[in-house]
Amino acid sequence: MASISFVSVNIEGAKHLDLVETFLKAQAPEVVCIQELFERDIERISASLGNAHAKFLPMMRRDDQRGDMNLRGVGIFTSLPITASSLEYYRGDPAALRDYDETNLDTKYHTQNLGVLFCEVEKDGIKFKIGTTHFTWTPKGGANDFQRIDIKALISVLATSGEFVLSGDFNAPRIHDGVPGEIFTQLSDTYKDNIPASYATSLDPARHRASLEEQADKMVDGLFTTPAYTASNVVLHTGVSDHCAITATITRL
Repeated sequence: MASISFVSVNIEGAKHLDLVETFLKAQAPEVVCIQELFERDIERISASLGNAHAKFLPMMRRDDQRGDMNLRGVGIFTSLPITASSLEYYRGDPAALRDYDETNLDTKYHTQNLGVLFCEVEKDGIKFKIGTTHFTWTPKGGANDFQRIDIKALISVLATSGEFVLSGDFNAPRIHDGVPGEIFTQLSDTYKDNIPASYATSLDPARHRASLEEQADKMVDGLFTTPAYTASNVVLHTGVSDHCAITATITRL
């Protein structure tokens, strides 16, 4: 049995890099999963973690908030040896990354790919399979047909992925309008939801664009495990980005 220190956070592109960098330096985790990561910022984040190894799954091209077009997606950083990695796309064509079009919900959906980035890392002779994803966005957290299509595809990928830890921004509240969220429940019915029930939202009230009323039931960031893993000491941290950062200790049984 072995354990690793772990962080997952949606960094909202380049908007909070100074805060993210400070947080990561203070936490010094062995594995970090990041969503909404621009490719140009990989080196900076790696440096904040002592020149950690990095893997990246691109989802789209978009303005990088500094006036340039850049690839954006999800990344995994680790100070541990990476023994294997994979990019498992469940929507879109990975050979055709497009410029993100924010005109409407339909264009947003059709101009980005979705996938799970998996890394296998090793500590004390034990291998850990860590994955991260950024799932389909919908207005105000309600499920729609786009999410219903994509959750089937995601679950299909996960069903062939063996034992793993999966974190990310799932854009699917655990509780929505007072009842279990439709999309979140499809994951939590199969995989263990490790976010303590005491957390009602994973949005940062000082930094997220949604009103405080809209944020109240948006527990949208997740940490799921299969039976070979446990997650303990799970804490959500404000003051890092527009989403809370998740810290945990991951143990391979």
